[in-house]
Amino acid sequence: MLVSGGVHQACPIVNKSNQFAGRLAPKNGVMRRAFTLIELLVVIAIIAILAAILFPVFAAAKKSGKKTVSLSNLKQVSTASILYAGDYDDTTVPLYHYSPGDLSLPTTQGFYYWPVLMLPYTKSEAVFLCPEDRDDDRTVGDGTYGRFDLRSTYHLYSVGFAPSYGYNYRYLNIRTDLAAPGPNGLPFYYGGVSLTFAAAPAETVQFAESTAKNLTPPGSPAPITSTMGYSRIEPPGRWNASVSYPDARSQGQLWGRFDPKTVIVGWLDGHAKVRAIQALRGPAASVDQYWNGGPIN
Repeated sequence: MLVSGGVHQACPIVNKSNQFAGRLAPKNGVMRRAFTLIELLVVIAIIAILAAILFPVFAAAKKSGKKTVSLSNLKQVSTASILYAGDYDDTTVPLYHYSPGDLSLPTTQGFYYWPVLMLPYTKSEAVFLCPEDRDDDRTVGDGTYGRFDLRSTYHLYSVGFAPSYGYNYRYLNIRTDLAAPGPNGLPFYYGGVSLTFAAAPAETVQFAESTAKNLTPPGSPAPITSTMGYSRIEPPGRWNASVSYPDARSQGQLWGRFDPKTVIVGWLDGHAKVRAIQALRGPAASVDQYWNGGPIN
């Protein structure tokens, strides 16, 4: 290169590749680079493994939480039954009474089942429903709205007929048969019994998880296939030996929603506890001893 004075000066050779070197140089001494495909696949695999391990844990924790809610529900229902008895000369709640002319609660359709009769004491319909009991059935809907819909014209009938917990009505009620149908058109009615009848109230079943599954309602062409709850349970002396589980009739409509071999039980003294279904059967000489008030040997 010719500069002033005729002196030749060497022109510096510019390495263009170095023009961008500063741009690629690590800042603060830390090299920045993207993940490779293999590294991404490894991370994804680790996340998948953790998910496979943790999801069942989360599911089990969720189910355990629901079981705790159901146990609390039945404790509240059992306590409410004691409050009810206190207002009715220490007499247990009737299975139901039918009064077609009494539509003070219109969606009962005149059927006042024991959960409806106990609503003044529970102050909530929710305690009669287990979080795991989500099945519906046409027998408890009005044709438009189902079991859980407040708009149903059969809503309180559904609450009463199909709670998640059944009632030991065989021993905690007396059915009185009439010579002729009464004013309500039925030839019988249910009434409670005195709490003093039970020698062992802490070991006498009052309520337990239940289902209407496999029963055939009057006028229905087929049995109920859903596991929705049912208002009554049967003592072991009435369990249907001609069928086997999962036919609910084989265990008196008892139905464990968290373990098929156990049910949550509300006892006559007001406490609630999980018990094996078969442990609710007494010895051959007194098969109903956990239902009929005892005594417990």
